[in-house]
Amino acid sequence: MGAGPLVSVTIPSFNAERTLPLCLEGIGHQSYRNLEIILVDSYSTDRTREIAEDFGARVVLCEGKLLAARFLGLRESRGDFIVFVDTDQVLEATAIERALGLMETYDMLLFEEHSYNPRGFIPRLYQASKEIINRKLRSSPSALKPGEGFGAARFFKRYLLERAFEAIPSEIIPQVIHYDHDIIYYECYRISQRVGLLPNAVYHIEPDWRKLWRTNFRYGASLRYLRQQQFYRELIQKGESRLWFDRHILQGLQALLLMFILKMVQRLGWWFGEQQTRSSSLSSPSLRRGWGWR
Repeated sequence: MGAGPLVSVTIPSFNAERTLPLCLEGIGHQSYRNLEIILVDSYSTDRTREIAEDFGARVVLCEGKLLAARFLGLRESRGDFIVFVDTDQVLEATAIERALGLMETYDMLLFEEHSYNPRGFIPRLYQASKEIINRKLRSSPSALKPGEGFGAARFFKRYLLERAFEAIPSEIIPQVIHYDHDIIYYECYRISQRVGLLPNAVYHIEPDWRKLWRTNFRYGASLRYLRQQQFYRELIQKGESRLWFDRHILQGLQALLLMFILKMVQRLGWWFGEQQTRSSSLSSPSLRRGWGWR
């Protein structure tokens, strides 16, 4: 434990043994030391939980999907500030220290993201997309708006996240995968527009074809469920209409190609994901009890 406020790093996980060690090493190498790490695991069948415990993380099991894991990570945390990190992300070594230095001005921060492994066809497409997004975030205030902009906050004051989750309909929390981050950011932004950007904050371990397919197929099924609800329709409509293109023609074409691939796979998930979108009967008793605060 170090001096200064406690920062809670929450990480949702499922079968992430390939990328999790790099993610946790990045947290362990932070220049700011007063941290707690909470891994919210959806019953992984590989070594994910064992790896997390070896790095000193506290492991919490989650029976819901990604939005539920974000909520449970917050509920189990003790920090004054909360950081959302995914298992395929590596924090830059000074990211948390620099983020804390901005929190007198802001209530939440977007993290500028770069590619960790920009080699191979799919990673290069992701790298081009990220470079376009970063230019938009740096040059246009409207790029920070939920739905209209690009990306979502990852570093929050605790009070803001708590109030945001109070506003999210409890019935959708266990079921949402895709747009989990956007929904949280949308509710936070409704409370406070004091949002900033932390440059050069995180590196993303880009997927291969197999990981891209598996992830976005699930996203498509989740999006089908979410669109059937009465909530966040405008947010989703704006998000689905975004185009990542700018004056850098080659990068723009690469970003458009990536977008086409992602939408195609998500559409297949939409068509074949009916079983995942059923929300009328939740088998787990803990889910039926709801998602309120303790």
